Amino acid sequence: NRRLACAMKAAVYIRVSTLDQAREGYSLSAQRKTLTEWCATRGYEVYNVYADEGISAKDITHRPACQAMLEAAYNSEFDIILIWALSRFTRSVADLYDTWDKLQKHNVGVVSCTEGFDTSTPTGRAMMGVLGVFAQMERELTAERVSFALAERASQGKRTCSDVLGYDLDGKDSLTINEAEAEVVRLIFQKFIEYQSYLPVAEIVNAMGHHGRRGSSFNAESIKKIVTRPVYIGYYSFKGHLYQGDYEPLISEKDWRHAQRIVQKIRCGRRKYIR
Repeated sequence: NRRLACAMKAAVYIRVSTLDQAREGYSLSAQRKTLTEWCATRGYEVYNVYADEGISAKDITHRPACQAMLEAAYNSEFDIILIWALSRFTRSVADLYDTWDKLQKHNVGVVSCTEGFDTSTPTGRAMMGVLGVFAQMERELTAERVSFALAERASQGKRTCSDVLGYDLDGKDSLTINEAEAEVVRLIFQKFIEYQSYLPVAEIVNAMGHHGRRGSSFNAESIKKIVTRPVYIGYYSFKGHLYQGDYEPLISEKDWRHAQRIVQKIRCGRRKYIR
């Protein structure tokens, strides 16, 4: 048996989010030092150190180093995954149990250095389940705090969006008109009121050589998104509520409301030709 003949191997996984990097003890270097010392004192060979920097623990899928480590685990290339704390690995209970189930099939354990559990033992498996629940609760509380902060910004007339055709960002809180893009937005509203349909407007602005902020062509869905955004009449939207912003509108309220009446007609199917 290869694992009996050789020293036990540990894959060291370390991660920091953007906020964590400023906290003592959470840095990648601090985690690396602690975990490699743990391996040395217990006779584990470090198979590899996998590091994800500036990435949230919201899910495992979008972390390249974690994905590379799991691929090696599913090939049974090491015996345990060593982490500083469960929050470094995942804060999603669904991810935790799904990954844990797959690791068990390949006889790969998970060990938390600071929380003192080892999934190769019954006690460790029970503890990991409990810690996983609390990790997800922490994530949900963080999401609530972020949502509250954004709602508070909106109520103060501060920016809640980060990318709007027709505007450039003005500091942390506001928007300033991008005249070249603003002309495209005004043209879209004008043509939408004239043709009362999304697709003809997209075809017209594309034929004129206009494109979206990221260089993409317009289509019916992108036209619909533009003509229904209240940001163009000076309002930020957040979770279904409108808040007046401190910036210059691109479209008159009269034209915007006219466009919304057309949108409603299209939605209700009262027009003879809807494309």
